Amino acid sequence: MSVQSDCEMIFIHCIEEYKKNYFVSTDEANIIFQNSHIFEKILLQHEYLHQVSLNECYEYVLKEIKEGSNDITVFHGTCFDFSEIDLAKSHNYRDFGKGFYTTILMPQSKEWAYRLALREKKDKYYIYEYLFEDNETLNVKHFDSLNEEWLEFIKENRIKGGLQHNYDVVIGPVADDNTMETVQLYMSNILTAKEAVKRLKYNKVNNQVSFHTKNALKHLKLVRRIEFNE
Repeated sequence: MSVQSDCEMIFIHCIEEYKKNYFVSTDEANIIFQNSHIFEKILLQHEYLHQVSLNECYEYVLKEIKEGSNDITVFHGTCFDFSEIDLAKSHNYRDFGKGFYTTILMPQSKEWAYRLALREKKDKYYIYEYLFEDNETLNVKHFDSLNEEWLEFIKENRIKGGLQHNYDVVIGPVADDNTMETVQLYMSNILTAKEAVKRLKYNKVNNQVSFHTKNALKHLKLVRRIEFNE
């Protein structure tokens, strides 16, 4: 089982337990979990959580919800030194549309930065660490699983370019080297959405958090910049 699939299983179990114990609907539970960024926190703690019981996973999730923090730390890996984020300089035809891309996984951001430095022939690369302060003024889209909606969303943005949605922030899996072949087969109508999702369940999947509006950037606070020499 892939990390993504394991995290989805833990997430679904905790949702069901929460609904049963707090007498809320699926939609209500999903809103609570998304507001607390529970899936992202499960992904971050997966190495520990996959070794304990589902009951202990649920206790961890309850603790995170009760602490009430909507903030998450995100990382941007690059070989370019900058002081301000300029959305106009963002690359086009990306998974979630034109925007500023980060991840909750620091090692992933470092790998992205290193690869970019090699491609651009730079002798330094950087990780920018930010605190994302989520709140109700932002329109945030969560993709907690590799599903047909996620596939279609990526297809729209990659084919049409620009921004094919009105979200400030999008959080979900990334169509990187591990998944891109399957996504391309779906975009070319060689695979159906159902066939593509089935294949993706066995891929190692990374995470991305993308920011698409000036309003979103107001809630992104720089913590530090880490410099590496190639």
